[in-house]
Amino acid sequence: MASRNNDHQAATAGASPPPNDMPSVAFQETTPSISPFVLQPQELDLLSHSDGFSILREHLAQHYSYELCDKHACAHRPTNLDAWLVVRDLLHALLVPVVELFDKACTVASQATHALKLEDLEYAFTGPARSAFVWLQCFLSSDKEREWCYTQGCPACVVNQTLDSEFSIRLLYAACLLSDVHYPFTLEGPTLPSFMFFLHTLEQALEQDPLYSGSFHELMQAKAHATRNGIEDLIHQCLELDVIISQASSSSSDSSSSAASALGSPVLGPRDGSPNMRVKRSKMARRQARLEIEGEEWIEAMLEKLAIEQSTTAAPTEDLTAMAKSDAVVSVCEVVPVQ
Repeated sequence: MASRNNDHQAATAGASPPPNDMPSVAFQETTPSISPFVLQPQELDLLSHSDGFSILREHLAQHYSYELCDKHACAHRPTNLDAWLVVRDLLHALLVPVVELFDKACTVASQATHALKLEDLEYAFTGPARSAFVWLQCFLSSDKEREWCYTQGCPACVVNQTLDSEFSIRLLYAACLLSDVHYPFTLEGPTLPSFMFFLHTLEQALEQDPLYSGSFHELMQAKAHATRNGIEDLIHQCLELDVIISQASSSSSDSSSSAASALGSPVLGPRDGSPNMRVKRSKMARRQARLEIEGEEWIEAMLEKLAIEQSTTAAPTEDLTAMAKSDAVVSVCEVVPVQ
């Protein structure tokens, strides 16, 4: 994985300079005065005419900081601040829905599996959805990455952190691809515009960055498309699990579900003789109980079938035995002479 911080530390660790015939990349300590993402006038006009994006910007203006850190404050003029803020707000609109989706997926997975460990939540999903869930779980386990997704802190630092690693670039690229997908877990209201235009802006930023060159964009693009497909599959599986959980909770008051719960595993039963407590059984537990009942019925049917087959095959043997017993039996008794 490409990482700006690791390469920069290696370049400034005091190593000997490379030979003249070897290409080298020098990272300067100067703070960039402009954003790596340059939006075109027509793109800015699209954002300004979006009701959803305007409402989002008003919300961020009330609850988020507009102040730059000391490192960026001395390098930027007040006129350049708006360029950073527009990109910061755009990143917020792209990344926060993905984080909210992951948090919702964790809640649904916990209800479906009753997992006690975070690493077991992935078993609630299958296929590409599970791969996307694990990838997001690894990425968002870092407080730094989660804060970046929520665009917390200095706006310039947030924007520059976008190009810190392949993971952050891939997530942003996949989020742009998902900008046309409706997230069912977000609040209803004015919708955000499509951010597909930002893919070209991201590609230009990568071309101008000395850390990413060659075939990086092509390789990252393929991974981002796979991540996008996995996240969309994760959305559908979350909806399906949510419906199943809702149906299970609504039918818990029925007598049929009460009778089925009596067939539950010993894990759900009282261990200390205390009164029974109503426990909502998961779909997996109900399926396991049903399979156990079907297995017992199948075993009983096979035993009955086997008993019938044995009774039919034992008849010829009994007939032969009867025939053998019906034959005359000759016995010779020796007579002892009387003296």
